[in-house]
Amino acid sequence: QFEGAALEDRAQGTLARMRGGGLQLVLLLAVFGLANGSYRFGTLSWRHIRDAPMPNTVEFNLVTAWTRDFKWVYVSQADAPAGSPARQPSDKPIVGDILRITGLTFADSTGSMATSQGSSAIVFNTGDGTKHFVDVEVQAYSEAENWVMGNFTVRHSYSTPYMAKGQNQYYNNFQYDASNGAALDANQPFLHVPWTASFDGCCRWGGALDANRNKMYRVETTIDLTDRDNAPAARILPIVSVPNALGSDAGAQPSFYVLARDQYVPGRMEPVAMSSADTNYPVNDNTAAPLKFELAGAAKLGFHSADSYVNMTCGPVAAASRLPCVHSVDLNTGKVTIQTNGTSAAAQRGYYQIAIVVTSGSSKTVVDFQFRVVERDPQPMATDRAGMELMGDMAILDEVHGWVGYNIMADVMLKGMMNEQLVLNYVFASLSVEATSVQGNGVMYSMMQMDHQGLPAGAQLASVADMAVVDMKITFDNPFPAHRPGHDAALNRANRDYTGAPGAKDLWDQGYRPVLMVGHMESEIQPLYMGSTLYKAAFDMNKGSGGAAVYLWLKRASDEPAITEVRISDSEDDEEAWEEEGFHKIDMNVNEQSSSSTEVYIYFKKGSGPPLLDVAMRDDLLESSQAPPSDYMVVKKINPVNPAAAVDADLNSGSERERKLKMYLQKQTSAMVSRMLHWVPQMAGHYIFCYAASVVGNTEATSTQRCIHMDIRNDPAPMFMPVPNLQTLMGKILIFNISYHDITHPQENVMIMESTTGIRLGNARFVGHPIVEMIDSRVTKTTRTVEWFPDSTYGGFSASVCYTASDWEPAGRDVTMGCVNITVDRCQWYVQTEDTLIQVAARFGTNWLQVWHFNPLILHPDSALQPGSTINTGHMYSVEPNDAMGVLAERFGTMIEHIKLNNWDLQSVPDSALPVGKHICVVPSSCVTAQHVQRGVAV
Repeated sequence: QFEGAALEDRAQGTLARMRGGGLQLVLLLAVFGLANGSYRFGTLSWRHIRDAPMPNTVEFNLVTAWTRDFKWVYVSQADAPAGSPARQPSDKPIVGDILRITGLTFADSTGSMATSQGSSAIVFNTGDGTKHFVDVEVQAYSEAENWVMGNFTVRHSYSTPYMAKGQNQYYNNFQYDASNGAALDANQPFLHVPWTASFDGCCRWGGALDANRNKMYRVETTIDLTDRDNAPAARILPIVSVPNALGSDAGAQPSFYVLARDQYVPGRMEPVAMSSADTNYPVNDNTAAPLKFELAGAAKLGFHSADSYVNMTCGPVAAASRLPCVHSVDLNTGKVTIQTNGTSAAAQRGYYQIAIVVTSGSSKTVVDFQFRVVERDPQPMATDRAGMELMGDMAILDEVHGWVGYNIMADVMLKGMMNEQLVLNYVFASLSVEATSVQGNGVMYSMMQMDHQGLPAGAQLASVADMAVVDMKITFDNPFPAHRPGHDAALNRANRDYTGAPGAKDLWDQGYRPVLMVGHMESEIQPLYMGSTLYKAAFDMNKGSGGAAVYLWLKRASDEPAITEVRISDSEDDEEAWEEEGFHKIDMNVNEQSSSSTEVYIYFKKGSGPPLLDVAMRDDLLESSQAPPSDYMVVKKINPVNPAAAVDADLNSGSERERKLKMYLQKQTSAMVSRMLHWVPQMAGHYIFCYAASVVGNTEATSTQRCIHMDIRNDPAPMFMPVPNLQTLMGKILIFNISYHDITHPQENVMIMESTTGIRLGNARFVGHPIVEMIDSRVTKTTRTVEWFPDSTYGGFSASVCYTASDWEPAGRDVTMGCVNITVDRCQWYVQTEDTLIQVAARFGTNWLQVWHFNPLILHPDSALQPGSTINTGHMYSVEPNDAMGVLAERFGTMIEHIKLNNWDLQSVPDSALPVGKHICVVPSSCVTAQHVQRGVAV
């Protein structure tokens, strides 16, 4: 069975539009004269599609990397950038192209190297006889390292969840009853033989690759849907550079991580093997299936011959030949350590191929990639914000926790050793999406995609630096020197629109500061007298043109995306193209009210180039002897027809002045890569961002890969923290805390309120401000303190009082309710300061004689009541059969309303529905005689 006809037709149709060539002809041209393979990297994984119409449906994800200068067959080509020549079939691939994977003829069944070359389509095998052409959508490439990476995804339905029944198993201490031989056979435990899907062909890269040069490649994965619902997704840079170690000690050898995660299990939860790949043995069902990492040999890759693949293990051969080798692979974390300095000498520089197998239960994923041994110094290195080299595991791995819908940030800092320009290479990967990019002189094929390309929606690699310029604003002014008699043009003398520098004080308060004139200081400006002091120090960009004074304001920050490019426009023809490139316009004319009819605007962009550190202005006539320092570069007027003919931009373009006002920019040295990854994830899961820096034009100088693992989880609703049952007395203030746990994030604020439904406490109030405590890096507790004074009507209160907590979700408020059980004792009052028997009696609708009678320990009615003590306000009565409130009221010489007043929980109880055995509080009246014999017993 061969499922490729539709792809074949699509490929031929596209190629026909591209110079009319048929697929077979182009395939022959693609490999004519080529003796070397092009494969450099591959990994294959799958996941169960649970809602597919057909059972046993899986989706395969194949990610591969190849040499970019291979003679590729295009299924389709992405559009050329605006203004660029039309794409040709001979062009190198760029992001968005779709390539048909081709290569040399297949190796023989033993896996030996191909001995002849010719045209061959490389296909993906599902393991049950179905094959698919592999059309890879390009999602990354590196100009410097000559690789192109792409993704191929296909769904396939198997006839059964695993391929076949395997060997019978006879487990110790396991038995089952069977009435006959057939039943015995039917219940016999046996292993499963999984399906094996693979992608293989010839040949590996034939360039400078050692050991496995031009050999056959193969990546495979195993599928048993009774046991696992996916194979781990794994990512790494296609080529990882490692330096020669200083010595042969194991701790000195370079390391990096192969990162892999289960595709369905969130957070740090452990995957589960549902059947452990066997039948009729329930003992091992639903057991833990943690991810395990190991170095792959030829057999693990599916080769029949050990000579088909050299796995670079350390041993006598590697030591004698000065080959690098894999010192260790951490079984649980995927940390790979390469021995680059053995007992004999430092390892030979060059490229080497290795593969790591990641297993979880019965599923298997192969990550096949290259590492490159380079000299130790001078190499770029990962640093912190202060430029200090990261050490240990921090130099190769960072863990970031985040939440769906909330911005996450991670530093991407690298520094060169020799003040040479660096290029940033990176891979961004989720469970099924692969994206990489090269900055600098690498992947810059489209103006709109020049910055942040290859990242998911909402993500950017923003440039950052210590106190970098992150925003620009303009204000106008009309200070006295600008319109004093005989000083400037009449137009400005007659205009008072901008007197007092409107808006300047607000910008100052927000942290903006103006660009100053040469020799002046910020202290000359008095914020309270902005209108009369700003002009004394701030540089006027409209200087001498007869117009309003125009000042440029800069805002600086260390943790916000920095401005990376500035342009000056004096023509609308520039502006549309610049806005398409992502530039922001400061919509205030620099030539405001001047004698010039030309409007001049400043544009800036927050891209991923070197961050802007400072801006200076100079009048080329008055201040030519005070040019900015040499690391300040003048802003040029770009000539789109001939970029090499760019001239210095004039802020007063079109004015009658003969001299120019120029803007100079100071940027961070290109020997540093100072970026911050900003991203608002839209889906929970594990995401990986791996990066390295190379010196432009010298890939020998490349840092070791550093990866950022982002564990993104859905933002849960606030979680109520249970409160023990509370009990109090009438008159005694009850103070308790309502606490909710929620995610730790600066944008997440939990608001706790009393529920608008259910029972509400009269006189209750929140005391003080919310208390926010960080429990750990993921959880924050928010607490509100409630104060409640239960008055004389709350005796017998017993109910749940509820409070709601809401946090701000991107799609709206997420509300949780939590309740507290509160009980107030009957017939007892908590004495207040200056309470008397008369005052207490009045609260409960009786007289002081009755209250005195209820409290025999009070020896004299005029005795002072002790604040904080408890006194009785009535008698407790146990309800008997046939009791009703009307009967009790008559018996005790009181009223039904008075009984309810002393028993909060009887407010809504019908007269005849008193529960037998319930204790209630009654206040008999000694002035009323009962008209019948009393049967009840007061307690």
